[in-house]
Amino acid sequence: MGRGIGFQKHPKDQVDETKIEKIYAPQSKSWLKNFMLLMNDIDPIYFELTDKIISLAMKDLHTKFNEYLLISLTDHIHFAVYRHQHKMDIKNEILWEIKRIYKDEFKVALKAVSLIDKQFNIKLPEDEVGFIAIKFVENRLDNPARKNTEQITDLINGILNIIKYQFRITLDLDDINYRRLVTHLEYFAQRIYSSEEKNSSNETDIFLYQHVIKKYPASFECVKKIVTFVESETNKRVSLNEQAYLTIHIQRILDEISHR
Repeated sequence: MGRGIGFQKHPKDQVDETKIEKIYAPQSKSWLKNFMLLMNDIDPIYFELTDKIISLAMKDLHTKFNEYLLISLTDHIHFAVYRHQHKMDIKNEILWEIKRIYKDEFKVALKAVSLIDKQFNIKLPEDEVGFIAIKFVENRLDNPARKNTEQITDLINGILNIIKYQFRITLDLDDINYRRLVTHLEYFAQRIYSSEEKNSSNETDIFLYQHVIKKYPASFECVKKIVTFVESETNKRVSLNEQAYLTIHIQRILDEISHR
């Protein structure tokens, strides 16, 4: 990364090393593959902005993050901007808990959302501050081992099996949309096992829910089976908001398969 590195350049052109400010060196093939997939989908400005946010968070929180934060946070910010521009904001159902438990991360996330708003001339809701704060928590190198690992793994595997059998498809483990889904399921499962799901019935949630189930009926049929499975396994309800979000993720995988 650096000012002017990509300006009027083409593949295999030499890069002026005096303009390089930072180099990301992948530690694994999967990191590089995910990064390349995102680069095909996402404008480089998102990576530059995310890099700035990560540097800010490292400084303010006095910590370091794992290498995957660049990928996951860039992807999240890109999708958040897209959703907001298309009036599909997602409600953060544990926003109050995040503000209470992760005060420092929330303060940094407020700064991050301010940078995003300024860059894209938008006004993201406070819910996104909570989502970004959780990204900081999950990707800290000093983050303690996750609880309920076995239960979380079983729940995610069960959901993925429902998707595979419902549509009779093979999920590509290297596909970026699959990885997006799994990342979301990990967060969802951790939340299910760590706290009670809250009822959500405001008009924004109902609008999003109704919009998604009408637009993606096949994906929503799959989500209904997932809801039955999750509620029977955990005795926790799955909110309308969560159902809408799962529907969107499944649809992205189906869209990718249909275009192959």
